Amino acid sequence: MDSFTVASELKGTKGDVIAARIEVPILIVMIYGVVGFIRLGWSQDYYLYTYGPVLGGVAASVGLFTYFFLVSVERKKSRKNLLVLLGFLPYLYSLYIIAVLGLYTTYEGMIAKFSFWAMIGGVFWVFLGFHLIYRFYLMTEIVRQHDEKARLVHSNLRQSDMN
Repeated sequence: MDSFTVASELKGTKGDVIAARIEVPILIVMIYGVVGFIRLGWSQDYYLYTYGPVLGGVAASVGLFTYFFLVSVERKKSRKNLLVLLGFLPYLYSLYIIAVLGLYTTYEGMIAKFSFWAMIGGVFWVFLGFHLIYRFYLMTEIVRQHDEKARLVHSNLRQSDMN
């Protein structure tokens, strides 16, 4: 009988801390989007600063937590494909943060109308997006390394059973 294990780094409180460290940047950007709704209104003219952060944050959070819960159960081929798709949501959201909120805001602060605050804000968003992408990458690497070790142990057990 195959025994399925979860990486020790993702069990219990350690796993919760890792998930929280990934979720905090998502929540910060979602709060920014809500403040954008309050300041700019519901118009779609400002969707990059209102709808994008909020709806993208919801999608990234759903992707993150579904990914986090799926890595703790035994995975078949269909679940592995789902993990890949769900893993793209936080990655894409972090790229949105870096590109739109970070680099584009910095560009506007330098070219469109010069503003130190816009440039500082852009650097902050680039840092926050990088933080999100790096933390999520670390979690996926923990899962990948654990799966590789489990696969190696499983293949060694099969070979010893054949002998």
